[in-house]
Amino acid sequence: MHFERKDLSDEQLLHFYRSLLLPRMIEEKMLVLLRQGRISKWFSGIGQEAIATGVALALEQDEWIMPLHRNLGVFTTRNMPLHKLVKQWQGHKDGYSKGRERSFHFGSKAHHICGMISHLGPQLAVADGAALAHKLRRENKVAVAFTGEGGTSEGDFHEALNIAAVWDLPVIFIIENNGYGLSTPVEEQYRSESLAERAKGYGMDGIKIDGNNILSVFDTVKG
Repeated sequence: MHFERKDLSDEQLLHFYRSLLLPRMIEEKMLVLLRQGRISKWFSGIGQEAIATGVALALEQDEWIMPLHRNLGVFTTRNMPLHKLVKQWQGHKDGYSKGRERSFHFGSKAHHICGMISHLGPQLAVADGAALAHKLRRENKVAVAFTGEGGTSEGDFHEALNIAAVWDLPVIFIIENNGYGLSTPVEEQYRSESLAERAKGYGMDGIKIDGNNILSVFDTVKG
């Protein structure tokens, strides 16, 4: 893996490292709590922290993000209070949405994070809406939505890409390809060499990068 620090200072690189480390440490603790029965469900993002963290670091604090259930790094990088997050995961009344939505099915308007939609594909259209608002207001901002390789097989994915291209919306779609859509391997999901190729069909730019390289993620999203 090749890292290009470009003009990033040592202080910034240390900040990137700490931003990567925090969600990993929390994840390890949450898996312990899961085994102890103190939380009912947890979708681990261990090994994928650089994607969520790198994207969140590249955006402005007031740009909307639509994360997935494995994107803890988005929440920690946006500095959401950890005590309230843990209460949410434990179903506590003092959590976000009073703990009713477990996992990451909740958002925070104050932190410009939109709660995930379980089907994964539909939230890309929500990002289109946020991007359209930016465009109509003539704001120099983007909206970002995450999905997985399994989500690209849904009709909502294609509708969202098409409208984003036709309306020239300031939106970025992040596809996290971890090899499986639940239990379905990529060989049964698509035949193209890379999911980035799908963007070409809609007249959009598609870029494939190493999701474990936080500097590559940051540079690509930052543009």
